[in-house]
Amino acid sequence: MGLIGGSSRAVLPVRTDSRVRRDLRFSTTDAMLFSVMVGCGEAYFVAFALAVGIGEAAAGLLGSVPLLAGALLQLAGPWMVARLRSHKKWVVLTAGAQCLSFVPMIIGAMLGTMPTWLMFLSVGLYWALNLGGGPAWNTWIGTVVPGSIRARYFASRTRAAQFVMLCSLVGAGLLLHFGKQRWGQDGDTTYLTVYAGLFLLAGMARLGSTWCHTRVSEPVPMPPNQKRVPFTTFLRGPNAVSGGRLLLYMLCLQLCVQVSGPFFGPYMLKSLELDYTVFAGLLCCSFLGRVLAMPLIGRFAKRYGAGNLLWIGGLGILPLSAIWVISPNPWYLVGVQLLSGVLWACYEMATMLLLLESIPANERTSVLTTQNALNATMVVTGSMIGAFLFKLLGEGLFAYHTLFIVSACLRLGTVILLARVHKPEIREIRPMVFRTLGIRPQFGGIDRPVVSSIDDPDSGPAEESGEPASAGVLEEPAGQR
Repeated sequence: MGLIGGSSRAVLPVRTDSRVRRDLRFSTTDAMLFSVMVGCGEAYFVAFALAVGIGEAAAGLLGSVPLLAGALLQLAGPWMVARLRSHKKWVVLTAGAQCLSFVPMIIGAMLGTMPTWLMFLSVGLYWALNLGGGPAWNTWIGTVVPGSIRARYFASRTRAAQFVMLCSLVGAGLLLHFGKQRWGQDGDTTYLTVYAGLFLLAGMARLGSTWCHTRVSEPVPMPPNQKRVPFTTFLRGPNAVSGGRLLLYMLCLQLCVQVSGPFFGPYMLKSLELDYTVFAGLLCCSFLGRVLAMPLIGRFAKRYGAGNLLWIGGLGILPLSAIWVISPNPWYLVGVQLLSGVLWACYEMATMLLLLESIPANERTSVLTTQNALNATMVVTGSMIGAFLFKLLGEGLFAYHTLFIVSACLRLGTVILLARVHKPEIREIRPMVFRTLGIRPQFGGIDRPVVSSIDDPDSGPAEESGEPASAGVLEEPAGQR
């Protein structure tokens, strides 16, 4: 979830072409297995909670509250990396332990019931370990992938991961649909064993991706020149105008969005009573909207600037929650989801471009890790407000529609903050690749940038990094295109 810092001019140990190719193959396999875990596991946590009898308000909070655990563990990540003297060791430790978060859910699915507190504990452990190792992974992978091929390699790695994630989402939805059709009649919960199988597959996929981590080398266990700065320094220092106002706007918008955000899943499955195939299809639509729009958004930003892109995304997402009340027709919701994916991609690309411009490269990990913690706090606060209103309004269709409209109205207030955001002219728009850490209705996904995929103009050529500059390394490895 975090971002890398440090100077890319650090001299890395020379690795052979075959060693580099091997590292890249294992890293791509890791991304694909991680996508299986998300598509078969995380995407269906809320659906599983509803299936085992957890209430709609609690199920909605399940998609937001546990994120705070991950953000808090991120803050402890630098301390653990320092103790282990290795970014790779911390990543392997968190990834391997994450497999255990599926065990209680597998047992709960087999038994047909699961206490609410245990569900929150399991999902909290999942997100703590998922996000906790993010900054360390970003720093580590920046030393693994040669600078000369980073943009191309991360783009191909992401395409492979996105394809696997879509297949996993659809496949899991079909299995749940047919399982419920065959075993779910008359209150029979035998179909919950399908969830057990999916969560077992998700856990095994994460175990496989952990093994892939162990096979990737670590050229520099502790990269030099990484700087930690207090978050208040960034808000009050020379970057306060460019970055501080933007962060304030982002945090306030997140608060308003999360009043309704966690409740779209329960709304589709409980209030609209959509089957699992339609639910999976709608998840895919928002995710697909992001994927298809990203190249076009990047070209728009290059031509017209990140500031104009932010206005498109910032204004476009204002009514997105409210338009859900217009019609429950699945085909209408397909269009809404595709549009949502595109507009959220505009917003996230623009905000990240502007943030990267305002934060020095060697301070990104420190500032943005803290920002992630504040962002998670806004997510939890907004979702708790939404849950309170949802309970107060009686937890029915009217309650859902009211939340969606209230959230849209609150978002209107953020336009004042958007107008105050300083939008510097970015000298050069560079390629940017995002990792998908989770799937959410309306938003398309929980995405974080791979900052080492960006061609940093301050970095020297590949030879300065100590990487061999032979043609075999500069080209993408076979099988990665």
